[in-house]
Amino acid sequence: MMKTKAQTLLFLSEKIKKSKVLPLLIFKANTSIDEMVLKIKNQFSGNIIVRSSSHDEDTNSSSKAGYYKSILNVDTTNTSNIKKAVEEVIISFDDNNLYQNEILIQPMLNNVITSGVAFTCDISTLSPYYIVNYDMSSNTTSVTDGHGKELKTYVEYKYLSEEKHRNTFLNHLIDSIKELEEILDNKFLDIEFGYDGSDIYIFQARNIVKENKYNLSDINLGKALFKLHKKIKKLNKPHPNLLGDYTIFGVMSDWNPAEIIGKKPKFLSLSLYKELITNSIWAHQRDNYGYRDLKSHPLLVSFLGIAYIDIRVSFNSFIPKELDDHLGSKLVNYYLNILKENPKNHDKIEFDVILTCLDFSINKKLTKLLEFGFLEEEIIQIKSSLEKLTQKVFTLYKDDLKQIDILENKYNEIVSSELSIIDKIYWLTENCKIYGTLPFAGLARSSFISMSLLKSLVDREVFSKEELSAFLNSLKTVSKQLIRDLNIMSKKDFLDKYGHLRPGTYEITSKRYDENYEEYFSQWILNNEEEERFLLKENHLEQIDKLLLEHNLFIDAKTLMEFIKDTIEAREYSKFIFTKSLSKILCLIEELGNKFSIKKEDMAYVDFNTILSLYSTLSFEDLEPLLKSEIEKNKKLYTITQGIKLPDLLINEDEVYSFFNLETSANFITLKSIESEVIKEEDILKKDLKGKIVCIKAADPGYDFLFTKNIGGLITCYGGANSHMAIRCAELNIPAVIGVGQVLYNDISSFSYMNLDCSSQKLKKIR
Repeated sequence: MMKTKAQTLLFLSEKIKKSKVLPLLIFKANTSIDEMVLKIKNQFSGNIIVRSSSHDEDTNSSSKAGYYKSILNVDTTNTSNIKKAVEEVIISFDDNNLYQNEILIQPMLNNVITSGVAFTCDISTLSPYYIVNYDMSSNTTSVTDGHGKELKTYVEYKYLSEEKHRNTFLNHLIDSIKELEEILDNKFLDIEFGYDGSDIYIFQARNIVKENKYNLSDINLGKALFKLHKKIKKLNKPHPNLLGDYTIFGVMSDWNPAEIIGKKPKFLSLSLYKELITNSIWAHQRDNYGYRDLKSHPLLVSFLGIAYIDIRVSFNSFIPKELDDHLGSKLVNYYLNILKENPKNHDKIEFDVILTCLDFSINKKLTKLLEFGFLEEEIIQIKSSLEKLTQKVFTLYKDDLKQIDILENKYNEIVSSELSIIDKIYWLTENCKIYGTLPFAGLARSSFISMSLLKSLVDREVFSKEELSAFLNSLKTVSKQLIRDLNIMSKKDFLDKYGHLRPGTYEITSKRYDENYEEYFSQWILNNEEEERFLLKENHLEQIDKLLLEHNLFIDAKTLMEFIKDTIEAREYSKFIFTKSLSKILCLIEELGNKFSIKKEDMAYVDFNTILSLYSTLSFEDLEPLLKSEIEKNKKLYTITQGIKLPDLLINEDEVYSFFNLETSANFITLKSIESEVIKEEDILKKDLKGKIVCIKAADPGYDFLFTKNIGGLITCYGGANSHMAIRCAELNIPAVIGVGQVLYNDISSFSYMNLDCSSQKLKKIR
């Protein structure tokens, strides 16, 4: 049984051998302050910390971490400072049971080189991991108060036979943690510590609250992780049909599964996303646009239910067709090595790692290849292939737009037909792939090339950053039109047009706009702002024409700017159109479940391929038990998925067992700043969002309702520089940070008030 903070430390000070507890003095809070001061001055010299130790801290139901005051660096030579510190801590106790509360006094630890917090299980699922958050600085509170500048997070599966990622400090710390678990007979500990280069000091050891959590503490992950370790080791070898000596797996690289379906999607979302895009459609599009043919290679792989992109496959798919295998392989290995050395770029690969098109900064990018052994003639070949590919795209996108327009008619034909539910699902899927996701993939590629060209115009000082922002703000996208239509349309007309959208486009349990209108739009803000206009100046056109001529791109400046405008707008439009078919597929799957009294929450565990196969296969087995059996099996498998922790970028097989979280380089959007209240994702339908900074894990068109609420800023866990929300915030001039990563996102979600400064690229907790 855990005691108060002070009593637990006192108990440990007499038992532990692999770590230490600083000398301590404990007083009941109702002790005379003068008596406390006298004893403190007698026992300690130098600076001390005056800490709370309340009877209702660190209980089984509540930690109250940071709830009561602790005063650091109190000078023991100054009596009034000691008194003031003690009084502040006593006042912070919010009850009258002073005889149950304690004041804990300890010396400040000198020469701290590392400090932080260690958990002996995952705090969300209680699954068996050691998780260490620490700061490589002398500040002993930087992890707990969120202000650390050199924060690291280390994750390790508890039951390892051998550890390869630990340094001397981590070896010492993990040994100390294991001893604490044994002494306290508790595998759910939250431990604050400091390290001075030779010894680990325990500042606090308390319970991790287990109430109201999905308890996976007894789950056996060993067999699953062992199999995954073997699988990744095999996949990391050369492949006869792929260029490149090895591979890397990422959750935000190319088609960004973590952003679109989540890092741990349920079976229906995952299999539907694969079918509509990442099995083959993605590769058909790249082949059409002049890249290598990868149609036999799935882009997305699922490791124990966690969605990853096979980055070697992705890099192969961006090699222009006309480059031979030798040069292509050289490029793929170069890209892989660059990413391996700069893992924080995993969510901005197409901007910062690989060459997928020609832009006006291409010469600077190509020069880097010389440093890695590329020959001058090879660089000329690469540039020439990118010139031809980019020139081709300037006309291809129009064909994709025509295809998207066909989908609307195909959709109406199927929905209004007499076909069965299964047949409708099948044909909506087929039509969506041919006339929806395939042209969308092309328009998304064209839009990326447009954004790359725009950024290079800033790099070449044709546009300023402010002019780029103004241009994006002038675009007429579906998302911006949604806000206008909400102001002028009747509810019926609005839902006829936008009712199919849902936050979580591939998630059957997410309510559509037409199912949840009042909650999504109950606080919408009338927007009377005039549309911003962007006019190309004559000197802009002259400079762009000069750059086009310099880079052998045979269009003029006006045509280029029309291409950029059209493709960015078309990307959002095509996504809006194809998600109508996708949303209807989910509705029909829900309807299919209702026929057998299966809730949509359970249908989320059905593999989409099971449903598709029913179109062409008549099984001896009745459908109801087939679905229920699959749901039961997949729910059990998903439990393992929930318990497993894997890195966002998986570079080698040993990271299956232990890894450091990525130090993510987030994408700051606009040059604006805001200081405001922070609203967590679970509260966005409950609170007034006007002027607030909203946090959401990932974002797709279904979250566009947020922009009807006049939000002040946006922060997402996942998302790239060219993601939907990045473009939306840029065009609406809303300060945002897209793709901050899991660790920072968790910290920010715990803030109540913060400053978001995009110009200086800073995030600061206010309270």
